[in-house]
Amino acid sequence: MLRSGLVFTVLALVGCQSLPSAEEGRARDVFFVASENCLSTYIEEQNRLHLGPCLTITAVNGQPPAVRPDGFIELPVGERTELALDCKHRHQDGTFHAQRRAGKSLVLSAERFTESGQRWYPGIRTAGPDAIHQRDTDCTPSLSRAAQPGASVNGR
Repeated sequence: MLRSGLVFTVLALVGCQSLPSAEEGRARDVFFVASENCLSTYIEEQNRLHLGPCLTITAVNGQPPAVRPDGFIELPVGERTELALDCKHRHQDGTFHAQRRAGKSLVLSAERFTESGQRWYPGIRTAGPDAIHQRDTDCTPSLSRAAQPGASVNGR
């Protein structure tokens, strides 16, 4: 029992260390955006996990993104930035729909992202469990502090 608890604790700590730290971002005056985020929501009345779209950043200001080993992209605070995103819808077995892929653009204003060290995740503008369940086919991108709609900011 003690051994399994210790293994879980070590694994949890290793997992936490792979995320960029707020201190690192503040030191370099940047914020972090996950290069990819796949949305999902649990539907209680159906007792199943519904897989939403996966959003992947394909360009930053027209250039390929510099993705860090931890999967995040560093962006300078207080600067206008344009992100190109690929939105891929998934079947419930996790495979991607062949025809349901959309290229989208998201412009980040200089005034919106002014706090360094924060982590953000690509999502869809109508984010929330209902939006994922109803399949936002437009896949209008946004950024969220939580990886999943309705999740806590600290819970990734």
